[in-house]
Amino acid sequence: MEQSKATIDYVRLLRRVVTTRWRIVLVVFLAIAVPTIAWTVLGTENTYEASATLFLLPENSDRGFLREFMTPDVHALYHAMLRSRSLAQAVVEGLPKESRDELSRGLGLRDYVLVAMNQLRRWRGQEVVVYSPTELAIRELQDARTTFTIAKDGTARITATAFSPRVAVDLANTYVEVLLSRSSAFARQQARGTRELLETLLAQAKTSQAEAEDALRKIQVQGGAVKLPDESRVDLQRLTQLETSLADVQVSREIAENRLGYLKGDRKSGRPMSDLPAQPLREAAQPLRERLAQFEAKLASLQEKYTDQHPLVQAGRAEVLEAQERLKTALQGQQTPKPGGTATLRPLDAAQLSKQMVDLEVEILSTQTREEVLQHRIARLKKSMSTMGAREQEYAGLARTAETQTRLAGMLAEKLAGARMGEQSQIHGIQVIDLAALPRQPSAKQPLRLLLLGVLGGLGLGIGAAALREYASQVIETEQQLAAATGLPVLGSIPTARPRPGAPAGDLTPAIFVATHDPHSLPADACRAIRTAIDCHSLDTPLRTLLVTSPSAHEGKTTVLLNLALAFVESGRRVLVIDADLRRPSIHHALGIPNEGGLADMLQKGEAWPEGFHRVTEGLECLPSGIKPQNPGSLLSSRHMVKLLEQARERADLVLIDSPPILAVSDCLALTAQVDGVLLVTRFGATQRRSLVRAKELLEKMGARLVGVVLNGLSARETRRQYAEYNQYVGAQKAVTTKARRRT
Repeated sequence: MEQSKATIDYVRLLRRVVTTRWRIVLVVFLAIAVPTIAWTVLGTENTYEASATLFLLPENSDRGFLREFMTPDVHALYHAMLRSRSLAQAVVEGLPKESRDELSRGLGLRDYVLVAMNQLRRWRGQEVVVYSPTELAIRELQDARTTFTIAKDGTARITATAFSPRVAVDLANTYVEVLLSRSSAFARQQARGTRELLETLLAQAKTSQAEAEDALRKIQVQGGAVKLPDESRVDLQRLTQLETSLADVQVSREIAENRLGYLKGDRKSGRPMSDLPAQPLREAAQPLRERLAQFEAKLASLQEKYTDQHPLVQAGRAEVLEAQERLKTALQGQQTPKPGGTATLRPLDAAQLSKQMVDLEVEILSTQTREEVLQHRIARLKKSMSTMGAREQEYAGLARTAETQTRLAGMLAEKLAGARMGEQSQIHGIQVIDLAALPRQPSAKQPLRLLLLGVLGGLGLGIGAAALREYASQVIETEQQLAAATGLPVLGSIPTARPRPGAPAGDLTPAIFVATHDPHSLPADACRAIRTAIDCHSLDTPLRTLLVTSPSAHEGKTTVLLNLALAFVESGRRVLVIDADLRRPSIHHALGIPNEGGLADMLQKGEAWPEGFHRVTEGLECLPSGIKPQNPGSLLSSRHMVKLLEQARERADLVLIDSPPILAVSDCLALTAQVDGVLLVTRFGATQRRSLVRAKELLEKMGARLVGVVLNGLSARETRRQYAEYNQYVGAQKAVTTKARRRT
């Protein structure tokens, strides 16, 4: 039951948002959608898409009809491989320089969290986090530039997005090249050889570590602990770091030499390059090799003095990259790949393996240069430590060896774990269906996505703001809400009456629908039901004076009062209506009587005269408000008002007093304690819950006797729902009467 009620309230809230808060929705929608559309049309750069189509097939799977039923596990495996960082890094390394630069400069992915955190670090005086160009390119490629779609039958579509057509084609086709290189048996053999080499090097490092630690223990047992000077300890730490870096560079060189040796014809993994016949470089490549060595040495010296973010270091790194690209271009076409001794290769495999050989040769040359630089630095540092004694030098050498081998073992363990994962992640079957072609026109996906985001975002934020505003107001719409807010009896609900014939738009004159040409209209019968509820409520203590008020203005209290007065007259009682709203009187307009010599005039003179009570109809008299006074609140709370109420009780059986809204002005607050009862009028969809609660608390604080509340101005929808039985009963009779009149 509670759940049903909550659903009804939710639907009611949405309906009110659409019907009454549509201006908020429209304003927020335009504020979000219009700038987004303008920025999309005028400010965004054109993007281009290029797609390549592949066919993925595991080695041991059936190539027949059952191939289309790919299992979800295989589908997820392929998707994870395509989204892997190692694959993206290989693609970035294989891109042409222009395409790689476009990835680093034209960012489609904005890391706003990193920007905010860097700004916070600047305020605190801390170092900011800056990604290298390669890292930026990898993140951009993974998160903003490529999408992968794998169908159930194994068809994979690689779609690349870029700000120029050529870069889009390079991205998609480079992905295909990298995948093909990883899918061949040669790539798996290289991965296996790298893994075996790392296992051998790790075993050697652990053996050297154990031997150095045993020798250290022996020295300490024989001669006790060795204490080195402070300067020697600092030099020892620097020397350990340099030797660790040297070991890392040597391992990288050995891995590259191992892979290059396999591609040149070595049948066994792990065979060193020194055992293979050397292939001399072409004369044109030799100057480029020397130039690369110079740039590598220059970069190493700069890194020794400055941090990686220093402009000189960044410029040196750019020179190294440019020299590597030139050397790769010069070495193209000089290689004859014979992986594992295989002499016959397909043209596509031969081209891919030749490119790998060029990359490996350049990498070996770079690592050799870095290795020489590190060896020179180590030699200089060892020479500065030659002043120590023989025992101290032996101890320092063993301690350095143990520390270096420990770090090397940890580094090799990490590389070995990565090599094992790389060996297991090779894709085993790829067939190229279509390579990416040059796009002829810009892609419409990004603008459409931004337009859709602006439209839906503006609409969603507008509806959310309107719903929040409506929820904050919490207007009253049902008798259940009215009773829950006040805890008072709800005497009835009055539907919205039809406007008077010929009344201008926005006319605020109170409507009279009791004792008119249609005395049995639905609003009139609703007022009679309220009259009956008031009579039943006052059986023990009869009401002689009843004050009708509302929390705020324009809630229909005067309309309810006049029609209640006519309903009481129908029951045979004498009714006196007093217009105590001295600021904005309206009863004299509705009844068509003059407003001179009314309540305000009587209170100012301190006496009441009989001609001030205007006879409206049989049993109904009215005392208008009179000329607007300067001090309405003082007049209504004076002793003359108390005396006037006593005279009014003698003139009528029931006195109905129209008062101003109690939350707007405090004119009638003192009067609420002088009357027998107070009737609170609210308006459907206008009275807010918090205003109603405040009005009730204020009346109770003044000692007023609250008879109940009335819900005025029911909408047509609520009228049909609440008075369905009345319409079926009375409406059918009215229809019969109307037909009879037409026949007559």
